[in-house]
Amino acid sequence: MRIYLSSLASVSKPLKSFVVKAVNSGFNNIEILDEWGHRLNDRKVQELVELKRSYYLNYVVHAPYDGINVSTPQRALRRMSLKLIERSMNYAHYLEAKLVVVHSGFKSPLDYLKPGTSWNLFLKTLKRLNKLADDLDIYIGIENMPSGTNAIIQSCEEALMLIEEMWALDKVGLTLDVGHSNTISIHETQNYLLKAGKHLLHMHLHDNNGYVDSHLAVGSGMIDWASIAPLIKELKLVGGLTIEVMRFKDAKKSFDFITRMLR
Repeated sequence: MRIYLSSLASVSKPLKSFVVKAVNSGFNNIEILDEWGHRLNDRKVQELVELKRSYYLNYVVHAPYDGINVSTPQRALRRMSLKLIERSMNYAHYLEAKLVVVHSGFKSPLDYLKPGTSWNLFLKTLKRLNKLADDLDIYIGIENMPSGTNAIIQSCEEALMLIEEMWALDKVGLTLDVGHSNTISIHETQNYLLKAGKHLLHMHLHDNNGYVDSHLAVGSGMIDWASIAPLIKELKLVGGLTIEVMRFKDAKKSFDFITRMLR
C-alpha cells in the first residue's frame, strides 16, 4: 500500500522545495495540500508535473478547506466554495492524481428552524462533485472532522448515514482521518474500520492525546495502533495512506512506525 506524505508538514515553505526535500527523504508519494502557501496555480502545477516526471512521483490532492463551506445556505458562499474545490479537482486531474480529499460542510443555525437544511445542501453538492469526478476520472474522499467542531461528518455513525444517502455516487467515498477519529473516543477508529471499512478510499494517519487534534508523529500519542493495524492491512485504498503531521521531522519517524506496523 502506498504511503504518502502531506505537504502540511512544511506548508510554510515553498511547495517545490518541500517536494524535493520529501523525495530526498525517501518519499515518492505526496499529498498536496491545496491551501495557504501551497495553493495550486498553473505555475506550481507545471513544476509538480516536471517533478513527477523526474522522480516518478504519485500525487493525492487535498482540496482547500479554510473558509470553505459546501453546505452553507448562503448561496454565494456555497458557490465560491464549490468553485475552489472544482478548481482543485481539475488540477488533480492534470497531476494524474487519483483522489481528492474534501471536507464535509458545516451545520447551519437554520437547521434549528428547518431541520436537515445543511445536510441536504451537502448531498446536493456531492452529486455535482460526483459528476465532475466522473468526467475527470478521479475519486473524492470525504474526510471526518474532529470532535467538538460544527462539521457535518465527525463520527462513524454520521459517515454511515452519508454512505446510505450517496449509494448512487460511484466516485464519492470516505477518507478516514485516524487522528480526528481518536478525538471522539479511543474505540472510534476501530469501530469506523469495522463498520465503514469497505467504503474507504483513503486514510490520514497522525497521532494525538485523544483531546487535541495535534497531528503528532504516528506512534507518539495515545492511539492504539496495534488494535487497528490488522484492519488497515485488509484495506484496498485508491488513495493509500497519508502521513499528515505538522512538522517535517515527524515524517520519517511516522513512516518507519507505519512500515513496522504493516509488516
